[in-house]
Amino acid sequence: MHAEQVHVLVRDFVRDLHPGGSEPSAQSTLDELGVDSMSLVDLLFRVEREYDVTIPDEALPSIATVGDLVAYVKAARGQTGC
Repeated sequence: MHAEQVHVLVRDFVRDLHPGGSEPSAQSTLDELGVDSMSLVDLLFRVEREYDVTIPDEALPSIATVGDLVAYVKAARGQTGC
């Protein structure tokens, strides 16, 4: 899993959610990308399914940016570099 793959998944999700919206960067917060609590559930479900990871509710406060999500997925998959 490369960080870019998660970025693409998030980018495509955000484009579907808000066509013509901002292009996400690692520093983009999910909130500023227009990901509300309902769409966050959908996004996390897609990430879990795509990368075969589980993101427990307790982890949600630590996932505020696209970079946080990438880091979480990498850690959950036991990867240190991409």
